[in-house]
Amino acid sequence: MPNDHLLLEIGSEELPPKSLRQLMLSLESNLSEQLGSAGFSFSTTRSYATPRRLAVLIEDLADKQSDQQIEKRGPAVSAAYDDKGEPTKALLGFARSCGVEDPASLERLSSEKGEWVLYRGVQEGKCLQDEIEQLVANSVANLPIDRNMRWGSKRLEFARPVHWVALIYGSEILPANILGKETGRASRGHRFMSDGEIAIQNAKDYPATLEKASVIVDFEQRKQEIVKQLEDQASSLEANLELDESLLDEVTALVEFPCVLSGSFGADFLEIPEEALISAMKKHQRYFHLTNDKDKLLANFITVSNILSKDSSIVIAGNERVIRPRLADAVFFFRKDSATTMVEKLTRLQSVVFQSELGTFYEKAERVSKLAGSIAKESQIDEVASTRAGLLCKADLVSEMVNEFPDLQGTMGGYYAANDGEDEAVCNAIRQHYMPIFSGAGLPSNPVASCVALADKLDTVVGLFAVGQPPSGSRDPFGLRRQTLGIIRICIENKLSLDIQGILQTALDLHQRTSSPGNVFDYILDRLENWYGEQGIDQDVFNSVRYSHAGITDLLEADYRIHSVQAFRQHQQAANLIEANKRVANILKKATFDILESPDPSLFKELSEENLADHVKSIQQKFAEGSLNYEEKFLQLAQLQPHVDKYFDDVMVMADDRDLKDNRLAALAELRIIFLEVADFSLLQS
Repeated sequence: MPNDHLLLEIGSEELPPKSLRQLMLSLESNLSEQLGSAGFSFSTTRSYATPRRLAVLIEDLADKQSDQQIEKRGPAVSAAYDDKGEPTKALLGFARSCGVEDPASLERLSSEKGEWVLYRGVQEGKCLQDEIEQLVANSVANLPIDRNMRWGSKRLEFARPVHWVALIYGSEILPANILGKETGRASRGHRFMSDGEIAIQNAKDYPATLEKASVIVDFEQRKQEIVKQLEDQASSLEANLELDESLLDEVTALVEFPCVLSGSFGADFLEIPEEALISAMKKHQRYFHLTNDKDKLLANFITVSNILSKDSSIVIAGNERVIRPRLADAVFFFRKDSATTMVEKLTRLQSVVFQSELGTFYEKAERVSKLAGSIAKESQIDEVASTRAGLLCKADLVSEMVNEFPDLQGTMGGYYAANDGEDEAVCNAIRQHYMPIFSGAGLPSNPVASCVALADKLDTVVGLFAVGQPPSGSRDPFGLRRQTLGIIRICIENKLSLDIQGILQTALDLHQRTSSPGNVFDYILDRLENWYGEQGIDQDVFNSVRYSHAGITDLLEADYRIHSVQAFRQHQQAANLIEANKRVANILKKATFDILESPDPSLFKELSEENLADHVKSIQQKFAEGSLNYEEKFLQLAQLQPHVDKYFDDVMVMADDRDLKDNRLAALAELRIIFLEVADFSLLQS
């Protein structure tokens, strides 16, 4: 049989929408990996998913494994035959294991170590029909399902109870039992817009067959259709669409045949913060919100229905009726929260535990306040505002609004602080102190907010390390990896120049812990290395700065050095200087005694020694003046290259004369120190 397409479709009750796309991609990856590992060749794969199904189409799949040429080495010839030349039990047993009746037909393999009996043969490939059930079972078993469900009398497990499984190769059914279901060609169309059960005649016709039954089975195609309808609907309302990608994926996972409709709600709801209304629409109804040209929320929404209604006005009216009490709840929460001040809310944090060994959120707020003040003082930022914002930044955690919509933490605190008459900088800092909320997300937009955001993250990271709960493997319940990345980005991208080790010690002192912050600092540097790697900075460049004499104490200052080294290594003289540094480092490592602090010019024997010493002294003076940036420092160091080359051409460093050798080692040590001020060039690859 020639190659053909294989279709696997698992039909079930409604699958979890937030994990549907991941399940779809994982099933495709798992099955293609299983088939490939088993030796079944194919060209491409496609994955499909709707609320009621996961499917994979494997194109041009071979119906049989390729035949394999095999070799088996048997016993040594000396052990294969007895003194009379008759086959021994060892040879006869080996022949039987290879399916060979006549041992004399076996070949011999000669090598320097001796001669052995050898079997050469062909292992016929297995048929797809015989292997597919186990391969599919393995693929399903390894899906990333958070919580499996059980159903029926058997101990079957899947994300949701399974109702059918289609397994078709070309136009033929591959008989198998998958998740308790006998495979066939039956599938299901749209729950309301089709006649129900349909038959898939050929695997290659799968998407078209489902489309005739009112199901857009391709996840990405369905998503793009939703986007098009959303944009058309927004345009008809002369409004701007705020497209939330995660909400879009969730809605795509909830429908099989999308139909976009728009509705409205009372403009009086707009009196409360728009973020609260948006969260209510997203969380409870999965609506998309609209804004005007001034980026203000409109009293309109767009919803995605899973059915093409004969009278859409009835569906719209139903959606409008459902959203009003949700928005009314948000108004109630806001008014109730506004009845108490942020300071009153703060006192209630005394009964809210942050972490069992690190105390309550009230205690955390006190620590963040003091740490934010320290950071602000060192950075010459408003210390009073930073201290105040740090103290109040967690107070909204006890509010009704945040209890209902946790994603509004910080945001609502900013509004409540404004209602209390707090300074604008304090309100903004409270609003933004959780930023960045994920990798690549926006950072705090003002200095005070940066101080508070940094203090909050440092307090969490330092505290959890201090009580022995660093992230391990995939376990990171407090998001320390994300928080550490936030620390790095705030310092570098918002240009906060800080003694990071000193700040870590301050944070540790506020926790009243006696342990060293060294392990936290090392963790930050490891994450920093990963962050630079994602930006295309070479690992050896990062290490050259990390392990220089100056090391890394200020993340912002280190960033300047790292980018300068990355740029310098492209300089035409860089390669020679790198090699010279390696040579100097290797020579100095061999010294088994203390090296002099500085060379004695009276012991110079070669002109190249004097020239190198003079140029090193000149550069030392320029560096000491403090007027050069790192790019300029590297250009100064590049000028040493011809003098270093000449030095090594003319001078025997490890001279027999002890005084000369000591003096020359001191000269090299002085040269290396001036390079180590910015980076350890010996760690760079040429």
